[in-house]
Amino acid sequence: MTIQKALQVYLDWKESHTNVAYSRYKVRLDQFLDFISPKSCLQDISGDDITTFHKSMESNNYSKTTIAYSARILKNFFWFWHGRGMTNLNPKEIIPIRFISADKEIVTKDDFEDLNDVLDINHLDDLQKKLVLNLLWDTGMRVSELLELKLSGISSQGMDGLRTAKIRSRKTMRYNLVVWGSDTNDVLNRYLGIRLCMEVHSEYLLVNKKTGNKFTPRTIQRWVKDLLDLAGIDKEITPHSFRHGKANEILEQGGNVRDVSAILRHVSPQSSFHYLHLSQKRYLETAGKYLKTVS
Repeated sequence: MTIQKALQVYLDWKESHTNVAYSRYKVRLDQFLDFISPKSCLQDISGDDITTFHKSMESNNYSKTTIAYSARILKNFFWFWHGRGMTNLNPKEIIPIRFISADKEIVTKDDFEDLNDVLDINHLDDLQKKLVLNLLWDTGMRVSELLELKLSGISSQGMDGLRTAKIRSRKTMRYNLVVWGSDTNDVLNRYLGIRLCMEVHSEYLLVNKKTGNKFTPRTIQRWVKDLLDLAGIDKEITPHSFRHGKANEILEQGGNVRDVSAILRHVSPQSSFHYLHLSQKRYLETAGKYLKTVS
């Protein structure tokens, strides 16, 4: 089988159950296809070819994170064909590089309030940005989940001021509930007064008034970057930093990793334990219970 045909079969299989991974995997696999030419047969590719490919990425100044991600994609690809007995390469030969990742920036409560202060809710653009900030902060949603939020999935406000929405996780393809508080709900209600009057044929909550299309993750990333400049916050914050900030806030207020797991809807408990290290105070309190201290 040709490598080009093998890539297409694999990508068709990937697309059948995850559109997001398909698009990301296709970029790296197409890059590998260009590199591996003139080899054209799947059975002719060896572990040495994979190593040479990733060394070329390193020489072209790709980040270690990207190279490690590429290795995981290729490993998954070759496991797929290894299971069908169509490749001579043992996928165990493909080992993603190990490196110490930089500490993740988190959004603190002060950051959140400073970002909100530069917005004027009397203007639609600012109101949308304020709603995005509040929903990210209150729920810890991934930005992809936020942008998939539909009007029909939002519940009525409860007597306690809380409100829920049903979202679908792209990681698990399962529906989950997210909940936010009264302050965020006040911003939402103000926005809904405008949103429901927009002449756009879309079920999505956050849409561009001019085009009627839902916003993209890149747009939200740009909003956050611009707001950081306006607020004078010198931190490398992204929309996902709000998720880290939510986990940190839960731990700082006395919550535990099970609370983090439930609120952030983690599939793996390991993901929740990772956040324990983001809160130095909480980490020291937990570790200190099992250490001798000065009396």
